[in-house]
Amino acid sequence: MSTPAADPSEPPRRRPSQGDPEAGPGPAAGRAPGQPTPHQPYDQQTPWSYRHPGQPAAGYPQPGSLPPGYPPQGLVPVSPSDEKLWALLSHLSIPFFGFVVPLVVYLVFRDRSRWLKDSALEALNFSILYTIAITASAILTVALIGLLLLPLVWVLAVVLCLLAAVAANRHELYRYPLNWRLVT
Repeated sequence: MSTPAADPSEPPRRRPSQGDPEAGPGPAAGRAPGQPTPHQPYDQQTPWSYRHPGQPAAGYPQPGSLPPGYPPQGLVPVSPSDEKLWALLSHLSIPFFGFVVPLVVYLVFRDRSRWLKDSALEALNFSILYTIAITASAILTVALIGLLLLPLVWVLAVVLCLLAAVAANRHELYRYPLNWRLVT
């Protein structure tokens, strides 16, 4: 048996490859008959695959959903010891970090604890006032009066923050004297 000779005027024929629409139905070359095609989505069940009756579908759950048996998630209230800790940190950090820590504590815990929200808000307002006072003192160092004001403002802030921390440790709300209530 001989093979027919190719006509030189015709372009050479190519062999259909895997995933080629000209390949037609049926398993592609080089793949076993049970494997999915490369263009098939992952979680689609093919006619030849089998899933055990109690087995969940593969993949991740839908966003915002929990597996069966878990309670719905929401904001968890803060324990009294954690309230004290975060209030202490928000007050004691003012002379060293300015308004950053009270702002973070306020934003994170404002919906979880009314007392902690009020305490962090008071610390945030005082830290803004402290930042303004330190900036004004730094500017006044040109006139040499700022050299006296900078340490005085810092020591006053440390004393007031310690008083606020003691009140927070007793789970009381401390109101800073001469504080501007800029954030409400």
